[in-house]
Amino acid sequence: MVKSVTFKNYGWDVTGTLHLPADFDPRRPYAAVVCVHPSGGVKEQVSGLYAQQLAAQGFVALAYDAAFQGESTGEPRHLENPYLRVEDVSAAIDYLSTLAYVDSERIGALGICAGGGYAVHAAMIDTRIKALGTVSAVNYGQLYRNGWDGAANPQDCLALREMSARARTTEARGETTQYLPTVPLHREDAARIHPDLAEAFDYYRTDRAQHDNAPSRFTTRSLAQLVTYDPFHNVELFLTQPVQIIAGSDAGSRWASEELLRRAASPKKDLFLVPGATHIALYDQPAMVGMAADRLAAFYKAHL
Repeated sequence: MVKSVTFKNYGWDVTGTLHLPADFDPRRPYAAVVCVHPSGGVKEQVSGLYAQQLAAQGFVALAYDAAFQGESTGEPRHLENPYLRVEDVSAAIDYLSTLAYVDSERIGALGICAGGGYAVHAAMIDTRIKALGTVSAVNYGQLYRNGWDGAANPQDCLALREMSARARTTEARGETTQYLPTVPLHREDAARIHPDLAEAFDYYRTDRAQHDNAPSRFTTRSLAQLVTYDPFHNVELFLTQPVQIIAGSDAGSRWASEELLRRAASPKKDLFLVPGATHIALYDQPAMVGMAADRLAAFYKAHL
Protein backbone atom coordinates (compact mmCIF):
# COMPACT_ATOMS: atom_id res chain seq x y z
CA MET A 1 0.00 0.00 0.00
CA VAL A 2 1.39 3.42 -0.98
CA LYS A 3 0.07 6.84 0.03
CA SER A 4 1.06 10.23 -1.38
CA VAL A 5 1.91 12.67 1.42
CA THR A 6 3.13 16.24 1.82
CA PHE A 7 4.90 17.77 4.79
CA LYS A 8 6.75 20.99 5.52
CA ASN A 9 10.46 21.78 5.66
CA TYR A 10 10.29 25.36 6.86
CA GLY A 11 8.26 27.09 4.12
CA TRP A 12 8.64 24.42 1.45
CA ASP A 13 6.24 21.60 0.69
CA VAL A 14 8.05 18.27 0.59
CA THR A 15 6.21 15.57 -1.37
CA GLY A 16 6.66 11.93 -0.52
CA THR A 17 5.29 8.43 -0.81
CA LEU A 18 4.49 6.51 2.35
CA HIS A 19 4.94 2.77 1.88
CA LEU A 20 2.89 0.63 4.27
CA PRO A 21 3.09 -3.10 5.03
CA ALA A 22 0.67 -5.35 3.16
CA ASP A 23 -1.09 -6.28 6.42
CA PHE A 24 -1.13 -2.66 7.64
CA ASP A 25 -3.36 -2.04 10.66
CA PRO A 26 -3.62 1.64 11.72
CA ARG A 27 -4.32 0.52 15.30
CA ARG A 28 -0.84 -1.00 15.59
CA PRO A 29 2.41 0.90 16.27
CA TYR A 30 5.08 0.44 13.59
CA ALA A 31 8.78 1.14 13.28
CA ALA A 32 9.46 3.58 10.43
CA VAL A 33 12.38 4.37 8.14
CA VAL A 34 13.06 7.60 6.24
CA CYS A 35 14.67 6.90 2.83
CA VAL A 36 16.94 9.63 1.43
CA HIS A 37 17.58 9.77 -2.32
CA PRO A 38 20.89 10.47 -4.10
CA SER A 39 21.81 13.83 -5.56
CA GLY A 40 19.87 14.21 -8.79
CA GLY A 41 17.42 11.48 -7.85
CA VAL A 42 13.73 11.37 -6.96
CA LYS A 43 11.49 9.16 -4.87
CA GLU A 44 10.39 7.14 -7.90
CA GLN A 45 13.91 5.76 -8.23
CA VAL A 46 16.20 4.00 -5.76
CA SER A 47 14.92 5.52 -2.49
CA GLY A 48 11.39 4.45 -3.37
CA LEU A 49 12.58 0.97 -4.26
CA TYR A 50 14.21 0.52 -0.85
CA ALA A 51 11.10 1.97 0.84
CA GLN A 52 9.04 -0.65 -0.99
CA GLN A 53 11.42 -3.41 0.09
CA LEU A 54 11.31 -2.30 3.73
CA ALA A 55 7.52 -2.06 3.73
CA ALA A 56 7.41 -5.66 2.50
CA GLN A 57 9.39 -6.54 5.64
CA GLY A 58 6.88 -4.85 7.95
CA PHE A 59 8.12 -1.27 8.24
CA VAL A 60 6.44 2.02 7.45
CA ALA A 61 8.87 3.60 4.98
CA LEU A 62 8.86 7.16 3.67
CA ALA A 63 10.59 8.18 0.43
CA TYR A 64 10.39 11.83 -0.58
CA ASP A 65 11.68 14.40 -3.03
CA ALA A 66 14.13 16.85 -1.49
CA ALA A 67 12.91 20.43 -1.25
CA PHE A 68 13.61 22.26 -4.54
CA GLN A 69 13.56 18.95 -6.39
CA GLY A 70 11.07 16.50 -7.91
CA GLU A 71 7.49 17.22 -6.89
CA SER A 72 8.53 19.28 -3.86
CA THR A 73 8.39 23.07 -3.95
CA GLY A 74 11.24 25.56 -3.85
CA GLU A 75 13.03 27.95 -6.21
CA PRO A 76 15.46 27.84 -7.90
CA ARG A 77 14.66 24.35 -9.09
CA HIS A 78 17.23 21.60 -8.48
CA LEU A 79 19.07 23.48 -5.77
CA GLU A 80 21.41 21.01 -4.02
CA ASN A 81 22.14 22.67 -0.70
CA PRO A 82 23.48 19.94 1.59
CA TYR A 83 22.35 21.67 4.76
CA LEU A 84 18.77 21.89 3.48
CA ARG A 85 18.98 18.24 2.39
CA VAL A 86 19.81 17.35 6.00
CA GLU A 87 16.89 19.45 7.24
CA ASP A 88 14.62 17.46 4.90
CA VAL A 89 15.47 14.33 6.89
CA SER A 90 14.45 15.91 10.19
CA ALA A 91 11.30 17.33 8.58
CA ALA A 92 10.41 13.81 7.44
CA ILE A 93 10.85 12.59 11.02
CA ASP A 94 8.65 15.47 12.22
CA TYR A 95 5.96 14.21 9.87
CA LEU A 96 6.28 10.56 10.87
CA SER A 97 6.08 11.56 14.53
CA THR A 98 2.57 12.94 13.94
CA LEU A 99 1.24 9.59 12.69
CA ALA A 100 -0.61 7.60 15.35
CA TYR A 101 0.59 4.29 13.88
CA VAL A 102 4.29 5.23 13.96
CA ASP A 103 6.21 4.61 17.18
CA SER A 104 8.26 7.80 17.47
CA GLU A 105 10.88 5.92 19.50
CA ARG A 106 11.44 3.49 16.61
CA ILE A 107 12.39 5.68 13.64
CA GLY A 108 15.44 5.00 11.49
CA ALA A 109 17.01 6.53 8.41
CA LEU A 110 18.41 5.05 5.22
CA GLY A 111 20.49 7.11 2.79
CA ILE A 112 21.74 6.18 -0.67
CA CYS A 113 24.83 7.71 -2.33
CA ALA A 114 24.89 11.43 -1.42
CA GLY A 115 21.74 10.70 0.56
CA GLY A 116 23.90 8.39 2.65
CA GLY A 117 26.10 11.30 3.63
CA TYR A 118 23.08 13.47 4.35
CA ALA A 119 21.58 10.71 6.51
CA VAL A 120 24.86 10.39 8.45
CA HIS A 121 24.86 14.15 9.09
CA ALA A 122 21.18 14.08 10.09
CA ALA A 123 21.79 11.24 12.55
CA MET A 124 24.53 13.23 14.27
CA ILE A 125 22.16 16.17 14.72
CA ASP A 126 18.83 14.43 15.28
CA THR A 127 18.86 11.69 17.92
CA ARG A 128 15.29 10.75 17.03
CA ILE A 129 17.06 8.63 14.41
CA LYS A 130 17.58 5.45 16.40
CA ALA A 131 19.31 3.39 13.70
CA LEU A 132 21.10 4.42 10.53
CA GLY A 133 21.59 2.53 7.28
CA THR A 134 23.54 3.56 4.19
CA VAL A 135 23.78 2.08 0.70
CA SER A 136 26.62 3.11 -1.64
CA ALA A 137 27.22 6.09 0.64
CA VAL A 138 29.44 8.94 -0.43
CA ASN A 139 30.78 11.94 1.41
CA TYR A 140 29.57 14.35 -1.27
CA GLY A 141 31.92 17.16 -0.33
CA GLN A 142 34.92 14.84 -0.26
CA LEU A 143 33.87 13.52 -3.66
CA TYR A 144 34.26 17.04 -5.07
CA ARG A 145 37.54 17.57 -3.24
CA ASN A 146 39.15 14.18 -3.88
CA GLY A 147 37.31 12.69 -6.85
CA TRP A 148 35.22 9.55 -7.22
CA ASP A 149 38.10 7.20 -6.44
CA GLY A 150 39.78 9.49 -3.90
CA ALA A 151 42.76 10.30 -6.14
CA ALA A 152 42.05 13.89 -7.30
CA ASN A 153 43.93 17.01 -6.23
CA PRO A 154 41.78 18.92 -3.69
CA GLN A 155 43.19 22.24 -4.94
CA ASP A 156 41.25 21.76 -8.17
CA CYS A 157 37.93 22.32 -6.40
CA LEU A 158 38.85 25.93 -5.57
CA ALA A 159 37.91 26.86 -9.14
CA LEU A 160 34.47 25.35 -8.56
CA ARG A 161 33.97 27.64 -5.57
CA GLU A 162 34.72 30.63 -7.80
CA MET A 163 32.32 29.33 -10.45
CA SER A 164 29.60 29.22 -7.81
CA ALA A 165 30.27 32.79 -6.74
CA ARG A 166 30.08 34.07 -10.33
CA ALA A 167 26.79 32.24 -10.87
CA ARG A 168 25.23 33.84 -7.80
CA THR A 169 26.31 37.28 -8.95
CA THR A 170 24.85 36.91 -12.44
CA GLU A 171 21.61 35.48 -11.08
CA ALA A 172 21.33 38.33 -8.57
CA ARG A 173 21.49 40.68 -11.57
CA GLY A 174 18.47 38.98 -13.10
CA GLU A 175 20.12 36.54 -15.48
CA THR A 176 18.99 32.94 -16.02
CA THR A 177 19.74 30.33 -13.35
CA GLN A 178 22.86 28.36 -14.28
CA TYR A 179 23.03 24.57 -14.05
CA LEU A 180 25.55 21.75 -14.17
CA PRO A 181 24.90 18.05 -14.80
CA THR A 182 24.91 15.74 -11.79
CA VAL A 183 25.92 12.93 -14.16
CA PRO A 184 27.85 13.71 -17.38
CA LEU A 185 25.67 14.30 -20.42
CA HIS A 186 27.55 11.77 -22.55
CA ARG A 187 28.39 8.20 -21.58
CA GLU A 188 31.93 8.40 -22.97
CA ASP A 189 32.66 11.41 -20.74
CA ALA A 190 31.33 9.53 -17.72
CA ALA A 191 33.41 6.45 -18.59
CA ARG A 192 36.58 8.54 -18.75
CA ILE A 193 36.02 9.54 -15.11
CA HIS A 194 35.11 6.11 -13.73
CA PRO A 195 33.11 3.02 -14.75
CA ASP A 196 30.70 3.75 -11.86
CA LEU A 197 29.78 7.03 -13.54
CA ALA A 198 29.24 5.33 -16.89
CA GLU A 199 26.73 3.10 -15.11
CA ALA A 200 25.23 6.17 -13.42
CA PHE A 201 24.68 7.58 -16.93
CA ASP A 202 22.83 4.38 -17.83
CA TYR A 203 20.70 4.65 -14.71
CA TYR A 204 19.76 8.32 -14.86
CA ARG A 205 19.86 9.09 -18.58
CA THR A 206 18.41 5.98 -20.25
CA ASP A 207 15.25 3.94 -19.92
CA ARG A 208 16.92 1.95 -17.16
CA ALA A 209 15.62 4.44 -14.53
CA GLN A 210 15.22 7.84 -16.21
CA HIS A 211 12.37 9.93 -14.79
CA ASP A 212 10.87 13.22 -15.98
CA ASN A 213 11.23 14.74 -12.49
CA ALA A 214 14.95 13.88 -12.34
CA PRO A 215 16.84 15.75 -15.08
CA SER A 216 20.08 14.98 -13.21
CA ARG A 217 21.25 18.55 -12.89
CA PHE A 218 21.82 21.01 -10.07
CA THR A 219 22.29 24.75 -9.73
CA THR A 220 25.83 26.00 -10.31
CA ARG A 221 25.46 28.16 -7.21
CA SER A 222 25.28 24.94 -5.14
CA LEU A 223 28.96 24.26 -5.78
CA ALA A 224 30.18 26.52 -2.97
CA GLN A 225 28.19 24.57 -0.38
CA LEU A 226 29.11 21.22 -1.88
CA VAL A 227 32.89 21.61 -2.20
CA THR A 228 33.18 22.84 1.39
CA TYR A 229 30.78 20.28 2.86
CA ASP A 230 31.76 17.31 5.04
CA PRO A 231 28.90 15.15 6.33
CA PHE A 232 31.40 12.93 8.16
CA HIS A 233 32.82 15.79 10.24
CA ASN A 234 32.79 14.77 13.91
CA VAL A 235 31.37 11.26 13.31
CA GLU A 236 33.99 10.14 15.84
CA LEU A 237 32.01 12.03 18.50
CA PHE A 238 28.41 12.37 17.39
CA LEU A 239 27.51 9.30 15.31
CA THR A 240 26.54 7.10 18.24
CA GLN A 241 23.53 5.20 16.86
CA PRO A 242 23.82 1.66 15.46
CA VAL A 243 24.96 1.81 11.82
CA GLN A 244 24.59 -0.69 8.99
CA ILE A 245 26.78 0.31 6.05
CA ILE A 246 26.31 -1.44 2.70
CA ALA A 247 28.52 -1.08 -0.35
CA GLY A 248 29.35 -3.00 -3.48
CA SER A 249 32.55 -5.02 -3.37
CA ASP A 250 33.40 -3.61 -6.82
CA ALA A 251 32.27 -0.02 -6.24
CA GLY A 252 34.76 2.76 -6.85
CA SER A 253 33.08 4.61 -3.98
CA ARG A 254 33.64 1.74 -1.54
CA TRP A 255 36.37 3.69 0.22
CA ALA A 256 33.80 6.16 1.64
CA SER A 257 31.88 3.34 3.33
CA GLU A 258 35.11 1.89 4.71
CA GLU A 259 36.06 5.32 6.07
CA LEU A 260 32.68 5.70 7.73
CA LEU A 261 33.05 2.28 9.36
CA ARG A 262 36.50 3.16 10.63
CA ARG A 263 35.61 6.57 12.01
CA ALA A 264 32.05 6.29 13.40
CA ALA A 265 31.69 6.39 17.17
CA SER A 266 28.85 3.86 16.98
CA PRO A 267 29.52 0.90 19.28
CA LYS A 268 27.39 -1.22 16.93
CA LYS A 269 28.54 -0.74 13.35
CA ASP A 270 28.93 -3.09 10.43
CA LEU A 271 29.99 -2.95 6.78
CA PHE A 272 28.36 -5.47 4.45
CA LEU A 273 29.98 -5.75 1.02
CA VAL A 274 27.61 -7.14 -1.60
CA PRO A 275 29.72 -9.53 -3.73
CA GLY A 276 30.25 -8.34 -7.28
CA ALA A 277 28.13 -5.21 -6.86
CA THR A 278 29.10 -1.82 -8.26
CA HIS A 279 27.93 1.49 -6.80
CA ILE A 280 24.90 1.68 -9.11
CA ALA A 281 24.08 -2.06 -9.12
CA LEU A 282 22.77 -1.55 -5.58
CA TYR A 283 20.21 0.88 -7.02
CA ASP A 284 18.19 -1.56 -9.11
CA GLN A 285 19.71 -4.99 -9.74
CA PRO A 286 17.19 -7.36 -8.12
CA ALA A 287 19.51 -9.93 -6.56
CA MET A 288 21.89 -7.30 -5.17
CA VAL A 289 19.13 -4.99 -3.95
CA GLY A 290 17.49 -8.02 -2.35
CA MET A 291 20.66 -8.88 -0.44
CA ALA A 292 21.03 -5.29 0.74
CA ALA A 293 17.38 -4.95 1.71
CA ASP A 294 17.40 -8.21 3.68
CA ARG A 295 20.48 -7.06 5.59
CA LEU A 296 18.88 -3.69 6.31
CA ALA A 297 15.57 -5.21 7.40
CA ALA A 298 17.34 -7.50 9.87
CA PHE A 299 19.33 -4.53 11.16
CA TYR A 300 16.27 -2.32 11.68
CA LYS A 301 14.35 -5.17 13.31
CA ALA A 302 17.21 -5.56 15.79
CA HIS A 303 17.57 -1.87 16.60
CA LEU A 304 14.15 -0.25 16.18
